[in-house]
Amino acid sequence: MALARFAVLVAASALSSACATTRYTQSRFEAAPSGADGKASAVVSLEVEGLKVRVETLDRAPREAVRETGGEVPPLALRIAFEPRALGYSFDPGQVVLRSADGREWRTSRAGYEIVHPGASFELAFDAAVEPGTRFELVLGGLARGPKRLEPVTLRLARSEGRSIDRMYWLEAIGYALAVLTYPYGGM
Repeated sequence: MALARFAVLVAASALSSACATTRYTQSRFEAAPSGADGKASAVVSLEVEGLKVRVETLDRAPREAVRETGGEVPPLALRIAFEPRALGYSFDPGQVVLRSADGREWRTSRAGYEIVHPGASFELAFDAAVEPGTRFELVLGGLARGPKRLEPVTLRLARSEGRSIDRMYWLEAIGYALAVLTYPYGGM
């Protein structure tokens, strides 16, 4: 019986250890100002005078879909989340500026200061895409504490490619093998 279980385990291990993956393209932050957490990625966290800010790009697209549309990447979209250490912060999304290397600028359609409470987040969209091989700056302005405006923070953006793991077949095979092995004892 022990030999049979071992044979089943070996057979399950011999199954494909491949993972189903998807290649994607997405904007990422190339460099963050001093005091920011993390490295070049689609998410950057920083603190501005006691206000924790997390900026995440939302323009991920499958690379094949970009190729099918003739290389057209989706427009830049961002989620900006806040965790203030104290009360009194506000944010004007209309003062966030996307600037290309040749000096063109884009702003979101949202404008006006809004109170920032713990867990507050804003989704912003721009009518411009971060194309491969181009560099953009995101000027995170519109932050204030009480009547005092905080200095804008500049982040650099570029397009990158990556691969995400969608499904791990080898993990499923191990699960099936364990289910078979434990079936006589009541299963999993």
